[in-house]
Amino acid sequence: MERNSIRTANLDRRGFVGLMALGTMGMMGALAGCGESGSDASGSSSSSSSSSKSSSKALAGKKLTFVGDDAFAPYRYVKTVGGKKKVVGLDIAIADEMAKRLGFTYTFEAQEFSATLASVQSSKTSFTMAMSSNTEREKTFDFTRGYYEPLVGVLTKGGTAITKVSELKGKSIACTTGTVQNKFIEAVLPDGDIHTYDGGSQCLQEVLAGRIDAYLCDGAEGQSMRDANKGLVLGLLARKDTQDYVGVYRVMATKGASFVSAFDKCIGEMLKDGTIDKYIGKYVGKDFEWGDDTSAAGTATKGVN
Repeated sequence: MERNSIRTANLDRRGFVGLMALGTMGMMGALAGCGESGSDASGSSSSSSSSSKSSSKALAGKKLTFVGDDAFAPYRYVKTVGGKKKVVGLDIAIADEMAKRLGFTYTFEAQEFSATLASVQSSKTSFTMAMSSNTEREKTFDFTRGYYEPLVGVLTKGGTAITKVSELKGKSIACTTGTVQNKFIEAVLPDGDIHTYDGGSQCLQEVLAGRIDAYLCDGAEGQSMRDANKGLVLGLLARKDTQDYVGVYRVMATKGASFVSAFDKCIGEMLKDGTIDKYIGKYVGKDFEWGDDTSAAGTATKGVN
C-alpha cells in the first residue's frame, strides 16, 4: 500500500476518541466472512483479503486518498487493534469493500471537517464520505448515490430527550460548522442561539461543561457520544421533519473525478446484495439499516451543473 503521513489531530480530540471507543466496543464483533478492516495510524489502508464480488476491477492499480475527520464515530474513529492504532468505522468498512471489488488502494488522511471540502476540491484522486449533496455543493463536487440515511440527534446534559425543533427554542445550540445539521437549524430556527465549532468533539465539550444546552449532531455520532459519557441524553428528530434539509450520506469527490462512476455502481451493488446493511448493523445498529427499501439512496449527481 502507498503510505502518506497522516495529519495529526490535537490531543483533546485523541483523548475523546479513546473514551468513545470504549463506549462502542460492543459493536466491534467480527462480521462473518470479513477480517478486521481499517486504516492504520500512518494512513495506509489495511483491509483483509477476500474474494471480490465484482470481476470488473474497474479501478485496478489506482491510488486514491480518503480525506476526513477521524473523530466521527461510528463512521470513522481511531481504535487500537493488536497494539496498533487504526481508523475504523462504517465509512472505512465500505471504502475497504469498494477497494476489494474495484481493485484500487487508498490512504486515509485525517483532517477536521472544516478543511475537508478544500482538500477534496483541489485533488482529482481524493474523496470523502458521510457527505450530503445540495445545489451549492453540486457546483463544485460530484457525488455517488447515498449509502446511509442519517437521523439528526440532539445531545443534552441530563433532562428529557429533545425530539422536536420547537423544544430547542430558547436554548443555546452547538453545531459543527458547515454540516447539514448546521444548515438545517439555521433554516428552521433562524433566530436561535446557534454556536458553530470546527469539530464534533468541541461541540460535545461545550455541552459537557454546561456552556451550551444542546449539540445538534448526526444521530449515530450522538449515540456513540452518549454511550461514552455518563449523564448525556440523546433525542432523535423525526425524518419527516428533517428530510428537506438532511439528505442521505454519499461519497464526494471534486467535479470530474474519474472514479466517481465506478464508486456509484459499486455502492448500488452493495445496497442490493445487503453488504452495506451488514456494515450499518455492525457499526451503527440494526435500527439504522435500509431493509427492503433503498429508494432514498437516489442516484449519483455526477455531471450536475
